[in-house]
Amino acid sequence: MRFTRGTLLATLALALTATAACGVRDTPTTAAPGTPSPTASADSGFGGSPTTPPTTAPTTSAPKPVRSSPSPTATKTRQPQVKDWADVVKPCPYEGQKVEILDAVHEDVTKDGIMDTIVTRSCEASTSYWANTVEVFKNTTEPRGAKRVGTLLEDVAKMDEPVVEQVLFNKGIIGIKAYGTSAKGARACPDLILFYRYEYTGGKFKRIWRDAGIKEECKLQ
Repeated sequence: MRFTRGTLLATLALALTATAACGVRDTPTTAAPGTPSPTASADSGFGGSPTTPPTTAPTTSAPKPVRSSPSPTATKTRQPQVKDWADVVKPCPYEGQKVEILDAVHEDVTKDGIMDTIVTRSCEASTSYWANTVEVFKNTTEPRGAKRVGTLLEDVAKMDEPVVEQVLFNKGIIGIKAYGTSAKGARACPDLILFYRYEYTGGKFKRIWRDAGIKEECKLQ
């Protein structure tokens, strides 16, 4: 078949129109804190924030060159034995309750050019599940000597009881996708899908985004 200049231009215009129709834009929930919106956002902790709009697609943590901070001067003081991240995250509240490390990734989220470690953790639960938190340790990729600078999701633990599904990063902002339990739900079967964003400013992490939607099916595997 022979194409003329007019035919090619018309075909290109139709393709561009079809592509534009596929765009999706997240919008923040306007409901009061603790009240889920009727639908959930896209499968990402990044979307539609009026204060920190993403300019690039979120990326999962990938191995990057690590520039560790200088090693401290050796002293005669005997340091406690530190083997893994379970030794440095916050302890569980009950005697004999074990810490469960779900994930530990490295990303510069304090925006100083040095890799930090982001640890997703939980506690051993005899029934149902234990709400997760995410702890951030500054300027280190090793547990020994790690300095905690933030514990994320503590501010929503009682309201949402989140179970972390995914942690994402975009220009230093931490995006968290989680499942949770509404006031009408049961811990045995979380009925919320949740998205949060935290940013490090003024020497601490602040939650800058929360979006919630109802999911009919059980999300706890």
